[in-house]
Amino acid sequence: MSKNSDHSINQAISKNLARTSVRAGLINVGSQGFAVALQLLSTVVLARLLTPAAYGTIGMVAAIIAFASLFKDLGLSTATIQRKDLTHDQVSVMFWANILAGFGLTFLLSVCSPLVANFYNRPELVWVTVALSINILIVSLGAQHSALLTRNMRFKHLAISRLSGALITFIVALLAALDDWAHWALVAGTLAGSFAQVFLLWSFNAWRPGLPKRGTGAISMLKYGLNLTGFDLVNYFSRNLDNILIGRVWGAQSLGYYSRAYSLLLFPIQNIRGPITSVAMPAMSRLQDEPERFRAYYSQVLSILGMLTMPISAFCFVSSDLIIETLLGSQWLPAANIAKWLAFASFLQPVAGVFGMVLMALGLANRHLRCGLISAILLSLTFLLSVRYGVETLAICYAISGYVLFVPIFLYAAKGTGIRLGHFIRGVWRPALASVFAALSLFLVKSMIIQPFVLMSLILNLSLFGLVYLILFVVLPGGANDLRDLYHRLIDGIRKQKPSQKAEGE
Repeated sequence: MSKNSDHSINQAISKNLARTSVRAGLINVGSQGFAVALQLLSTVVLARLLTPAAYGTIGMVAAIIAFASLFKDLGLSTATIQRKDLTHDQVSVMFWANILAGFGLTFLLSVCSPLVANFYNRPELVWVTVALSINILIVSLGAQHSALLTRNMRFKHLAISRLSGALITFIVALLAALDDWAHWALVAGTLAGSFAQVFLLWSFNAWRPGLPKRGTGAISMLKYGLNLTGFDLVNYFSRNLDNILIGRVWGAQSLGYYSRAYSLLLFPIQNIRGPITSVAMPAMSRLQDEPERFRAYYSQVLSILGMLTMPISAFCFVSSDLIIETLLGSQWLPAANIAKWLAFASFLQPVAGVFGMVLMALGLANRHLRCGLISAILLSLTFLLSVRYGVETLAICYAISGYVLFVPIFLYAAKGTGIRLGHFIRGVWRPALASVFAALSLFLVKSMIIQPFVLMSLILNLSLFGLVYLILFVVLPGGANDLRDLYHRLIDGIRKQKPSQKAEGE
């Protein structure tokens, strides 16, 4: 049993890793698009059936659940994905550790639920907190099954599980809302969706947990996971400190401008970066003992991510006022300058953040944590010193600090990994240069593009920017080859594999 089980969790991946990655990336991007559309539909429909009070009731508990959820996985899913050679007994230890963490968090939140209710002076929050805490336990049941599917790059099954869970969440919440369940409609939808997703994860995966054993070598995986959890915790506080300080010093309106500008920029970049990095992590973990292929793959990921995210950030920097007015309305125009500087920050962040994945793939989670601590401390100091001078000043300092900290933190993180700053530059210089010059060109002619309708001005700006970006990218040395190579990879990834080419177990 052990030998068969070990084989099932160490399934062979196609030797053509680039093709496998492209296919997986296309599946991820497609499923992400469906998920976003479904989320939008759910929001629109349920908002017409439920009152703001229902959403507010859930929102009171959501922040507490979100913080507790930082600890539900303990980084053990990533440990399973990263491990080059994995055994059934090791995954079993990870599974039971996830269950223990999920049960512990559910128990702790249930015990503390009266405190939550007393804090808000809302007695009904006791059982809402208990119910939503159970969701953490449900999710923990599928953590290792999801990790094994990711490890073996079976993203089609992951996508089916995730989308089915989202669909069940919507259907159950809709039926409950029609039956006047109020805020319990959202609770019921969440629990039903999580259960459906976990059920499918188990159905798609032949692995079943055994009893935990000693001497399996799982201790190093647990330490690895705890380092990742420490990083997530540090990152959580540093990424939310700006909102806390702005709300405390400048009030709700200023925080509203800042948070909307941040969310507006983050949404497209997250939905591009997430599918790419989720594919790259298992692929790079498989290449950790092949330095040349590892470095080449790292540069390819940077190049693709840069081609997709850098022009978005550059365009948002120049046209933040048009974007804000078109999408949010003229009453949100004070957020335009904030959005501009957040776009400047987001130009570097997605590609710079890829190196964290390098450290995780190489098993250097402790160094990943140290880099996170250094970055969090310096970023927190930046927020504390700049917030008194206004929200826009904070956004400017936040953007500049990312560029100032990048090189020293990169050099420290890259020590001994075989990756140099040159590999990073090689991956991003073309999309970076093309984006900067396209933004500069648009800035010079933007005042000439005046239309009575803001939407038309935005479309013309976007068209001009896109045209200049593509022309510049093609004329840069190697740019045409990069685009041609990406095109062929996409076409090759779309074509159906022959049975003999498929990875075993797909």
